Amino acid sequence: MEAEGGERASIIVGLIENRAKELSIQVGLAAFDLRSASLHLSQYIETSSSYQNTRTLLHFYDPAVIIVPPNRTSADGMAGVSEQVDMLYSSASKVVMARGWFDDTKGATLTKSLAAKELSVGLDIYCKQYYLCLGSVAAIIRW
Repeated sequence: MEAEGGERASIIVGLIENRAKELSIQVGLAAFDLRSASLHLSQYIETSSSYQNTRTLLHFYDPAVIIVPPNRTSADGMAGVSEQVDMLYSSASKVVMARGWFDDTKGATLTKSLAAKELSVGLDIYCKQYYLCLGSVAAIIRW
């Protein structure tokens, strides 16, 4: 994603995954644009071990910084999201933050307090459902 004038956008991405369910991988992504102060949230299920949805979003946002939790080896030996970032996005600066900084409760509180009033009204309904991307928000703000 390029800003006006061909400059690289100043996007910070927080990215975390949850492999709690045996056959699916949920990923939470928060992208914060420093120039426009806009926040984009995505939470989705990866449908393949290639992390194609995540790769597509990272290609779209073209982040300057990607924040991830430490590597966590899965039982099946599949590479996690942090390894995908290492393999595919060397142009972005990778920041590893402790998993505890990906706190969905703090992310929800920060999002509600910083969002426009008309947008923050319905956020309570989605907080439990979109906990991964809200955890990514907390890591971005902490960074």
